[in-house]
Amino acid sequence: MKKIVMTLFTAALLTFGIFSNSSEALAMTSKGAIKFQTDANTYSKHATSIVVTGTVPSKYEVNWGVTVFLENKKGDIVKYIDVNRHNVRNFKVSFLTKNIPAGKYDVQVALTWGTQTHIGELKHYITVQH
Repeated sequence: MKKIVMTLFTAALLTFGIFSNSSEALAMTSKGAIKFQTDANTYSKHATSIVVTGTVPSKYEVNWGVTVFLENKKGDIVKYIDVNRHNVRNFKVSFLTKNIPAGKYDVQVALTWGTQTHIGELKHYITVQH
């Protein structure tokens, strides 16, 4: 009986360890003026895109849309997507991972109105694996 309990306990620990190390199911959230999230923390070699969804607070004017930037850890812009819709409040964009090198990346969303720029950025880097 003791051997069965130890086997079940070991199997449960291994199962928990396997699934807790897989961060693909967890979304990465943002900080700053514009709230958004990515669809995962880590993108494996099988991932096809990085999906970013967010909402612009109603206190900001959004006449010209928002821009979503994908930056490497050095701060260089790798890709960006303009969401050019008048008075956009909710947005969803996808960055294809095909030509993105492996590494750590930050996502920023910017909104400019006149001389003011409002920015949201990820709380932590996302990881692209290839």
